[in-house]
Amino acid sequence: MTDYEEKLVKSPEPSLEQLVDGTEFMVCMTEANTEFDWSKKISKFEDFLGIGDEASKSVQEQKAKARILQSVLAAEAPKKRRGRH
Repeated sequence: MTDYEEKLVKSPEPSLEQLVDGTEFMVCMTEANTEFDWSKKISKFEDFLGIGDEASKSVQEQKAKARILQSVLAAEAPKKRRGRH
């Protein structure tokens, strides 16, 4: 064994069941045809990857930031219009 091989960190190999679940998910992704279907499939995929809660939280934070930004821009728009006239 070389020094390089000793330094490698081996990740655990997925079980056959995990591989089948992943394949089943990918097949279902191609069949999803509505936004709701896609949303459900994405959620399942995030759970499969083990990032479901984190990804959901991140998306919610991004949506909240977007709403805040829209509110700020909407509040500033009348001020800018008054300043031009």
